[in-house]
This record gives sequence, C-alpha cells and structure tokens, in this order.
Amino acid sequence: MVKTCKNILYWTFVLSIMYSCSKAIVDEENPLEWMYGKNEFNIEIDGAIRNFLIHVPELYDGSKEVPIVFMLHGSSGTGNKFYNISRWVEKSDEEGFIAVFPTALEYPILPSGNLSTKWSSDGVAKDVVEGTVIKDDVPFFEGLIELLISSFKVDQSRLYICGFSNGGGFVKSVIVPRMGEVFAAACASGGVGSPIPIDIEGERNIPFFNISGSVDHKIFEAIGSNEELPLKSEDIETHEFLWPALQNMADGLQLSYDYVEVSLIPKYNQLIFADNLSDQNNEFVFMMVNDLDHNFPNESNNPQKIVAVDILWPWFQKWVL
Repeated sequence: MVKTCKNILYWTFVLSIMYSCSKAIVDEENPLEWMYGKNEFNIEIDGAIRNFLIHVPELYDGSKEVPIVFMLHGSSGTGNKFYNISRWVEKSDEEGFIAVFPTALEYPILPSGNLSTKWSSDGVAKDVVEGTVIKDDVPFFEGLIELLISSFKVDQSRLYICGFSNGGGFVKSVIVPRMGEVFAAACASGGVGSPIPIDIEGERNIPFFNISGSVDHKIFEAIGSNEELPLKSEDIETHEFLWPALQNMADGLQLSYDYVEVSLIPKYNQLIFADNLSDQNNEFVFMMVNDLDHNFPNESNNPQKIVAVDILWPWFQKWVL
C-alpha cells in the first residue's frame, strides 16, 4: 500500500509494501493522490506521524463543493475501526460527502502503563502516566482541513465533526471552544453536556448535538450511581447530575435554559435549546436514548435500533457556518 501526503520532502521505506511520509507541508500544488473508496495516509504534524482514512464516494466527481464529516473514535480505538462500524461510510456513499476517520496518538495509561489511543480532551491528563506529554490535537485537525481543501472541492462552510466516548469528550471540551467557527459538532456516548462550565473563545456560531444512553456505564462510573438515567424532561430537570451539565453547555453556547421537547418515549427523548442570548445562531440538542450503553449507535448495538448517522446527518445539513 502506498500512503501519500502533501509536498513530500522525502520518502522512508518502512515495509516492503508500505511507504510513510517523513515530512509534509500542506499547499495547493501537491494534493493527496486518492482513489474512490477507502484511502489511508500518514502525515507528520507537530513532530508526530498521524494516520487518517478518507472515504471518497462514487458520487463525488469534483464538479461541485461537498461537505466533510470527521468521525473520531474513542479510547483505544482507531480510525479504521470506526470506518468499519460507524456507518458514516454508507451514509457518505448515499449522500456524496467525504468522510474522514483520523486516529489519535497513543499514551501510557494508568495503572498498567499500557499504550492506548487518546484524544487531547480535558481530563486526559489524569488517565496517563505521570510526566507524559500530551500533544494538542487541534493542529492535526487544522492541517487535515487544509489538506482536504487542497485535495478536493470542499464546501468550507459545511465541515462537520462527530466523536464517540473520548472522541466525543474532545469534541465538547476542545473543538467546540476553540474551533466552533469551523465545525458543526456532535458527540455520542461522550458524557452529558459539560460537567464543568465551558469557556468559548470569542463570538461564534456553535451548533452542538449530544447523544447519551440511559444505561451508559461510563456515566454511571462518573456520577457514582447505577440508577438508570431518566428520559422524561421533568425528571431530567430534577436530576442532580444531568440538569447542571446541560445548563453548563447552554451557558457556554449563550443559550437560555428554555427548550423544545421532541419525545419518542420509550425509544428516546430530545431537548432542543435554541433560544439565543446573544447575536449568535447557536443550538444545543440533547438526546437521551433508552437502554443505550456506552456505544456509538449503529442499529446493531442498542435495543432501540437507533442509527446515529441517520439522526446526525440531517441535523448537520441544517448548518452552513
């Protein structure tokens, strides 16, 4: 397999069937060499070799600008895993957008010190061995965006990002505050709202969609309770963990606590916060899925047969930033 990157200064032979890029400079004169379907690339950004997959659908012919969807895996995952299980590939083939599946860097994780992939979300420092240097992942995404723009006809006003678990935490705690002018953002099984007040840099539009499960064992661990999380809005409002976390997210997005409820109980419930307290056009959608554990919903992994991409893609399409 040949792994290509931009403005290759030199190639290093790694295996008899694979090349890796030693240094990459992103510019419009040296785009990626791609084919339809699955493409895998390595580039060096900020001193680290970064891996990512790009899915190019047959519907893409270069005649018009298309959206980009980034899918971020969770702890210990890879871009390849979520290429296979998230169903963004199938949605890309149906709709004609380009889907990107990056892989996080590996860090030694407590208590064993074994290596695991992690995005640089808030809170990762407490999971890694003391003294570990955590690289900021934002330059990786900035570089990927430039690379994609130079390689494809990209609608730069329609860049979307979705994360699972640690990837969702990264989207909430890093992408939303620092790159909100770039992305409409979503997370699934990445917690609920924000457990702490969220500080947004500058004035910007930041639409955000949060899917959580009523039996997510990671949330149970975080709050110290195994009690199933409520679906009804009146029960969410009185829940000592859920409601403050939703309020923190609404505060960060400069939204009031007023919401519209879209209920399909017992399957799921949605609370839509869209009453802006500033001149920004923000929205925060919180969706609680009944009986969903810590999974990215893909129909096969939850009793309600929820498919996250079928919910998120129509919502993403609302946003032109």
